[in-house]
Amino acid sequence: MSYSTTIPLPKVLPDALKPAFRLTLLILLFTLGTLPAFVHASGLTGDLPKSTGTALSDTLRVELEDVRIEAARLTETSAEAPFAVTAIRIPEERRLTSPGLVLTEPLRGIPGLWVNDRNNFAVGERISIRGMGWRAAFGVRGIHILMDGVPLTMPDGQSIMTLIDPAFIRDVEVVRGPVSSFWGNAGGGALLMSTANFGTEPHVRARVSAGSFGYNKQDVEAGFEAGGNRYMIYGSRLWQEGFRDHSRFEAWRFGGHADITLDARSRLRLTAAVLESPVSDNPGALTADEASDTPDLAAPNNLAQNARKITRHGQFGARYRLLLDQGDLEVQTWGLARKLQNPLAFAWIQVDRLAGGLRSTLQQEYQDFSFGVGFDASIQSDSRRNWVNEAREGGDQGPLTLDQQEDVYSLAAFSRVKVPFGDFAFTAGLRADWFDFRNNDRFMQDGDDASGSRSFGALSPMAGISYQYGSWFSYLNFTTGFETPTTTELVNRPDMTGGFNPDLNPERTIALELGTRAGLDRFNLTLDAAVFTMYVDDVLQPFEAENERRYFRNVGATRHNGFEIFAEWMPVRLLTFQAGYSFSDLTFDSDALEQAGEGLKGNQLPGIPRHRLSGFAEVRQGGLMMRLEGEYSGSYYVNSINTAENDAYAVFNLNASWIALPLGERTRVTPFFQLNNLFDERYNGSVIINGFGGRFYEPSPGRNWQAGINVSFR
Repeated sequence: MSYSTTIPLPKVLPDALKPAFRLTLLILLFTLGTLPAFVHASGLTGDLPKSTGTALSDTLRVELEDVRIEAARLTETSAEAPFAVTAIRIPEERRLTSPGLVLTEPLRGIPGLWVNDRNNFAVGERISIRGMGWRAAFGVRGIHILMDGVPLTMPDGQSIMTLIDPAFIRDVEVVRGPVSSFWGNAGGGALLMSTANFGTEPHVRARVSAGSFGYNKQDVEAGFEAGGNRYMIYGSRLWQEGFRDHSRFEAWRFGGHADITLDARSRLRLTAAVLESPVSDNPGALTADEASDTPDLAAPNNLAQNARKITRHGQFGARYRLLLDQGDLEVQTWGLARKLQNPLAFAWIQVDRLAGGLRSTLQQEYQDFSFGVGFDASIQSDSRRNWVNEAREGGDQGPLTLDQQEDVYSLAAFSRVKVPFGDFAFTAGLRADWFDFRNNDRFMQDGDDASGSRSFGALSPMAGISYQYGSWFSYLNFTTGFETPTTTELVNRPDMTGGFNPDLNPERTIALELGTRAGLDRFNLTLDAAVFTMYVDDVLQPFEAENERRYFRNVGATRHNGFEIFAEWMPVRLLTFQAGYSFSDLTFDSDALEQAGEGLKGNQLPGIPRHRLSGFAEVRQGGLMMRLEGEYSGSYYVNSINTAENDAYAVFNLNASWIALPLGERTRVTPFFQLNNLFDERYNGSVIINGFGGRFYEPSPGRNWQAGINVSFR
């Protein structure tokens, strides 16, 4: 693959690392070109200010101080958590000046976490943590995801992200590594996002933006305080034609929060969100030749049968927190309803879902130790119907082929204890989960009743030890995880009959991790590093049949080894660097693994590059802010037999904005312009693992742009 930059490269540099070298060099040149002018204009020739440990208004900064980590379920802070965790608060300036189109925007630069933009809203971004989630053809697997405290990960383990509007994401927590001792059905990690943006002053913000490929978006946000309580509402409408044929998308999203003080010790947080997406076309994946020669085309079958999604989703949550003398009690309830119509090449699918749950934790802290206990209960109820997709009618419903009710019940109890001794601390936890999958066949074609059930159980222990030495915090932990098959994976039986596949079993993971992090105030430098090894047994591997339908099977084990490095440096007040690097050595590790008659042991796991680097350099003078973003991905295999690859690529974006330009006494205007894929790189941003007929590749657009203007009233 050719690169359109003209930066000279050392002749001894391996080809595989040249894109990463370009990324580093380009950010360095950008910085060197702007640093003298900014230092001179700012008068920053003396000592640097000490870090406050919190995000400055124009930076995205990892907070390593006493920030409570909600993802840990029980009392834990980012400064003392004995596992790899990233907690960030995205500053308002960045939220106002990012297009708010995909999750790569708020999640950029977090090591170990990889977000692939498929440029296909019908299947959503492809997200993995340390390789977990690699097999997902749509949605997200292996990661427990919550938005505003409401799970987007259902009891069966499947996560759908369409509800999320990246423009309103304010707080992010990412736990990298198995979190089943916290959340149960999640073998890879946890991702928690919050849109709550409470303020002490009433405010209203509106934004309009437009760009390439028919992109246009309107956002609105308002907040106020009354009677000691805080309220906030938001909404947006997005339309995009898409750069590929048959890739239109429309979404209306609305949400709100209320933070209510009940008394001096107790608070109630209410949240709600709604999605209406009447148009979400699915262009499908292409062959290597198609992706190279005509990347804007749609897969022929997807186009002929009008593959798409029509989605309606609503959810709510309520969390009650009571402060005790030496701890606190939290009780949270949530519920959601989702209606999905999904015409695909092999079937017209409709799923009507109701889900809800109750979560509670009680924790106590004493001088010599702290402990906590909790329980989770949830239910997922899906009414699933499949029809033949009549291609001759442009994707209309044909005869009914499946009609069944699928229910998933889950119960869990967990506990954790932490014992400090000097500069060390020991943490241990255990969680017990039980799942019951039930299927009621309402179709019974030819009198064959395919009703049935599957039950799964798991114990998930964890243990960790940590050590604090000055500004450095180090830890070693042992964690475990598991992933049940989802209802979609269970009902997709290769024999094309109803009911659940009796041969699928959960994946199970054990992991060791060694890490360290520090906030070096003297240098205005934040560092975070971790090395890990994970062993995953009974791997659920996807494969496609001639009908292009995706099925799953348990096929032995995989091993995940790697390390991650994150750094943020502010050499002067108006200049910020951020970079995250991930090395991933992920291999099949079982003689039982086989595909197409070939053994897989020793092969690389498809879909995950060995080397990945992302980061940005941001400079600011007065109201002017400029940011150069870059991402490098090494090449990686797209099938388990390692016969086809996705080429390495390096992509850069340039963002320019003017922050809070005054327009009257209480009105501020913030315009922005973003140029994506600065050097017009031809690349595939995502892939379909083991796609049938060589249809692996999901191309990304060439050079494109977005621009917008925010108007804020206070």
